[in-house]
Amino acid sequence: MNEPATPLLDQGLIDEIRKIEQATGQTQLFAGFVRKLEGFLAGFSADFSSLVARGDTVAAVRAAHTLKGTCRQLGAVALGDLFADIERSAKAGDFDQAKRTFDGAASLISASLEALKQA
Repeated sequence: MNEPATPLLDQGLIDEIRKIEQATGQTQLFAGFVRKLEGFLAGFSADFSSLVARGDTVAAVRAAHTLKGTCRQLGAVALGDLFADIERSAKAGDFDQAKRTFDGAASLISASLEALKQA
């Protein structure tokens, strides 16, 4: 029996961020976080490759770890899982696999960003 697919978003976490927006009057807080995430995702492949090429493998692992946490904090569950896989490969020293995992996830990244923008 197949396990159910990981949902793109955790609406409960997004709702919590929306409550903070309402409480603080910062109505674009979540949208700003999503825009920053989008920028980080756009630069990840080149940044990750550059870190590995320079031999800074610790920073490459940290980059994947940071995006894992950022995605999960914003409620982007599937993206968080993607970066957990990338981080796991990088920690194991398989940077080529980490890069392939990211490169193969273009549709997931696109769908997740669109879902975040619509949330």
